Formats: sequence, C-alpha cells, structure tokens
Amino acid sequence: MNKVIRFSPRADLSRMQRDFDHIFSNFFPSLGTDPDSNEPISWQPRMDVVETTDAYELAADVPGVGKEDIQINLHEGVLTISGQRNSRVVTESDTVVREERQTGRFYRSFSLPNKIDATKIDARFENGVLFVRVPKLEETKPQKIKIS
Repeated sequence: MNKVIRFSPRADLSRMQRDFDHIFSNFFPSLGTDPDSNEPISWQPRMDVVETTDAYELAADVPGVGKEDIQINLHEGVLTISGQRNSRVVTESDTVVREERQTGRFYRSFSLPNKIDATKIDARFENGVLFVRVPKLEETKPQKIKIS
C-alpha cells in the first residue's frame, strides 16, 4: 500500500533552525558578560532596526520578560538594551520533558549616529515586544544671505 507523504519545506527548515539553535546553544552557553553588571550573557533577543526619515526604530522580541526587568541606556552614542528572563522554578516532583526557551541575562547595544535627539527617545512595551524610537535632529537648512 502506497502512503502519501506531504513535503513541507517551510516546516522542515523551521525544525532544522530550532535544532541548530539548540546544538549551538550547548556549545556556546555564554555570549560574554554584561559590562554593566559583569554577569554572563546567555541569550540575545531578536531585533529589527529600521531607519525612517525622522527616526531610528528598534523592536526587540522579549516574551516572558517584564518591563521592570529591562534597562535602556544611552551613553556616548551607544544605545544599550539589557535585562533578564528568569527560568521557571522546577520542584523535585516535576520532570522537565523539554526545555527550549532561553533564560538568563541578555544584552544588545547599537552605535547611533551623532544626529539624534537624545532628549526625545521614547520606549514602550507591548505584548512581549519592546519598541524604542530614537528621533533624528532637525537638520539645519541652508540659508541664503542677502547682500546689502
């Protein structure tokens, strides 16, 4: 009896990506240390950085992290997002069947150009995503000087 097997490249690639992530997280358990706290960094949130005409917009996926556990700093043109996601407390009677979520400290930093308005940086937290908007400075327009 012939059996029809459906081929799904997208599902296969997603499964392969998860497997590689799992393998490499075992080989490289630490990504360095957080310069602010000197604690080991164990994961990095996935981020989008978009430049618009008037701002730089960053979006960081941080599900399971409370906004009180996230710090955002700007120092000498470097924007830093750091924090921590705590692992679930497992009791002796619990058996962990599978554990894939990354926990511990995270740290990301981005060099920003000089033409930003640091006084108007805005951050909001919505549905496990941190949004940071860094406005650009108004550029000075050239002036025509009338000769009298």
